Amino acid sequence: MASNSASETAGNDSSGLKEAEKPHIQPLRLPTHEEIRGQDIWNNCAVRSVFSGIMGGGLGIFMGMLLGALDNPIMQDQMSGKQQFIYAAKQMGQRSWHSAKTFAVMGFVFSAAECVVEKV
Repeated sequence: MASNSASETAGNDSSGLKEAEKPHIQPLRLPTHEEIRGQDIWNNCAVRSVFSGIMGGGLGIFMGMLLGALDNPIMQDQMSGKQQFIYAAKQMGQRSWHSAKTFAVMGFVFSAAECVVEKV
């Protein structure tokens, strides 16, 4: 009798786990007016292009800082530590600005072209 009740509780536990493992199916819902308005704004080519340009500029700043830090001064042995730091900071700033402009233009042009081709 004790073994029978033990097997019943084990059977109940396994059936409870099977019910818990079933995924809950949710019905489809229609998008709200705010969601539709947001999608309409994002589907505007100008908004996409400007956003891509801004994100490209941010990527360019990061890449410029990364690559500018790797630039060694030519007269490194004649410069003091402070001069080397100032030189490295200026190089990082210049590279960041140039890379930001380049990546921003590339992102803007690519996104604008892609959006216009998609709309036509």
